[in-house]
Amino acid sequence: MRLFISGYSVGETYTIGMYDLGVEGKEKKLLWSSNVENPSYLTYHDNMLFGITEKGRGNNVCMFMEDGDGYRLADTRALEGNGLCHITYLPNNRTLVGSCYGSGDIFSIGVDKQGFGELHSMLRQGGETKETTRAHSAISDPDEKRVYSANIALDRIYVYGVDQGVLEEIEYVQLDKGEGPRHIALYPELDLIYIITEYSNKIIVLRSGETGFEVVQSISTLPEGFEGESFCSTLCFSKDRQFLYAANRGANTIGIFKVAEDGTLVKTGDSSCFGDWPRHMDLLGDDRYIAITNERSGEVVIAARDEKTGLIGEAINRIEFGRPSFVVEKL
Repeated sequence: MRLFISGYSVGETYTIGMYDLGVEGKEKKLLWSSNVENPSYLTYHDNMLFGITEKGRGNNVCMFMEDGDGYRLADTRALEGNGLCHITYLPNNRTLVGSCYGSGDIFSIGVDKQGFGELHSMLRQGGETKETTRAHSAISDPDEKRVYSANIALDRIYVYGVDQGVLEEIEYVQLDKGEGPRHIALYPELDLIYIITEYSNKIIVLRSGETGFEVVQSISTLPEGFEGESFCSTLCFSKDRQFLYAANRGANTIGIFKVAEDGTLVKTGDSSCFGDWPRHMDLLGDDRYIAITNERSGEVVIAARDEKTGLIGEAINRIEFGRPSFVVEKL
């Protein structure tokens, strides 16, 4: 198993690392690294790896190309907007989509074999509103006909059409004030959208139909009886869509949900995150393991996972890393 890790790091020996965990997930061999400034989020496709520099003013996106056992920096592009915090790649459109927390912008930029191409779109969510607007993430459907974006400040899910990499706003779904939608997962076969909320600590399930969107379910991610301060970060499905996981920063837990046939969720357990402030996670090794980035305790923890029950077992590996914020298996 191999995985990429990145984090909120400046001046470290390396800020992006590719590791080999071995067959059993217990090794931690660093295969390649980069010291790009503050690369808080990554995405990859085939032989391309994309990163960002998250900072207050201006945005940088970078593109690495696979080169032997590692990667070489192929291109860097400075873009307008502030606080770029999330990127996703649309391979059919050969386009990188980015979300800017600081300015509320969502953009799309073309990608070719040499690097970045034309800037296709730069749209401010909320238009000319004087309200604070913070675009936090975006995800496309499998056909890349729609992009769904969470605006954590406006409590909205924006829907965009995609045409050769150009984004066009179609509509938005207004959630209740104070929810704070942060990240999104899709279940296309059931026309369902799962939204994890940073402020209200919920997963909200939306159904997309001919008459628009309807809320199917709203369920807490926190352990029963928890009364402290906590902020959800991210969510992820198992590959078989039988289980969904939600990370709680503050409670420092991973909520475990069984996915019913109709797509609704049943809470089946809570696991420790084995550290402090779980910011991101990914399932590894045919879903036999889960990797959790604990930002404040400075490590990525690998834990065993029961494929039948979905429950998380013991931690089997710990990788020290400067303020880790992202992890993904390299398939």
